[in-house]
Amino acid sequence: MEDPDNRSEVVLLACGSFNPITNMHLRLFELGRDCLNDTGKYKVVKGILSPVGDAYQKKGLISARHRVTMAQLATESSDWVGVDDWESSQNEWQETVKVLRYHRQKLNQSYSTNNFDEVASLSKPARKRKREAGGRLPVRRNQPSPETKGVPQLKLLCGTDILESFAVPNLWKPEDILEILTDYGMVCITRPGTQARKFIYESDVLWNHKENIHLVEQWVADDTSATKIRRALRRQQSIRYLVPDSVLAYIEKHKLYTAESEDQNSGVILAPLQRYTKESNRRNWGGRFVCSTVGLLPPVCCLFAIMPVDFSGTWNFVSSDNFEGYMLALGIDFATRKIAKLLKPKKVIEQDGDSFSIHTTSTFRNYSVQFKIGEEFEEDNKGLDNRKCKSVVTWDGDKLVCVQTGEKKNRGWSHWIEGDELYLELRCEDQVSQQVFKRA
Repeated sequence: MEDPDNRSEVVLLACGSFNPITNMHLRLFELGRDCLNDTGKYKVVKGILSPVGDAYQKKGLISARHRVTMAQLATESSDWVGVDDWESSQNEWQETVKVLRYHRQKLNQSYSTNNFDEVASLSKPARKRKREAGGRLPVRRNQPSPETKGVPQLKLLCGTDILESFAVPNLWKPEDILEILTDYGMVCITRPGTQARKFIYESDVLWNHKENIHLVEQWVADDTSATKIRRALRRQQSIRYLVPDSVLAYIEKHKLYTAESEDQNSGVILAPLQRYTKESNRRNWGGRFVCSTVGLLPPVCCLFAIMPVDFSGTWNFVSSDNFEGYMLALGIDFATRKIAKLLKPKKVIEQDGDSFSIHTTSTFRNYSVQFKIGEEFEEDNKGLDNRKCKSVVTWDGDKLVCVQTGEKKNRGWSHWIEGDELYLELRCEDQVSQQVFKRA
């Protein structure tokens, strides 16, 4: 055991929707603190909840005013976890790395006067210092660097779903991921059945910074999620003991989480996907630069956006590779696998801009899915492996890339067109299958 006096102090920061905050959100802090303290190297001195702003535009996201208030009510009894509303008060969505930078600056400024009380009162509006325009704290001279002795380290507290979301195209900027891993570090709470270590192993970036990723085993399983809480509320089912009593009373008083509120931001693309997809398209094949010169003037470049490829049409089956391996990874029974291998499915795709409807028909079973680019939806794989998962489809150049989050890890698919052929890549765990279809 390290000398307690030499342990590095740590502040844990959790960013998220907290829509609504649940008891499990609070448990993350306790689990993270226990894990770091038990190493003998760290001493967790503060926890910060930072609800995302309304500009994040996630489906079903209610007003930040309500979410911040509920978080404050939930942490009233805690002597070390508080709420900060800087992120939620910004007019534009703030990347996680910017929120981390803000709180690091705040810690540096507080410790430059050896006054940690200012950090400990993050959730108390009456004691907040005035901010400059744009939400930034006033900068003091001779500000200590993040490595200054006495200033706590700041680490991002999250579930392993955030770690795995690094693989979703256009959801994170690569340079932001690198900064988070290099300059801050992560404390990730795992769930039974997850394969966080394997995910780290399969990513060169995560592997190279694995010493700065602290995985915390959750031995007492709790599958509570804000999504399930909202669903129960819409169905007028009890959520008592899943959220703090004060939060439940607030929800009932203000009649929050109805069918109408769940449609909030419906059809709107998530803020990071909007921002990064545009940037990615400019860098890659989503747009084309046309340059011209007049006399000796420098080139004038105009960006003409190229519409995404049109997948609409009827597509007939041509070939399949390793479909049985994919089905084995899904846990599909022997008899079904043998039948499925003999099928020659047909796909009918209807595309209206970024809205898609894909119908797959065969003599054995039919399957349909509807989605809009960048909008998360619950996918029921009835007729396949009968599991439900949360899915999101994004553009990666001219490819459709779907990430399916659920019981099976590394699950998803990609669609792209080459000539008059449609390609489908199916992924699950360590298995990859490819199918080819030809336009009818």
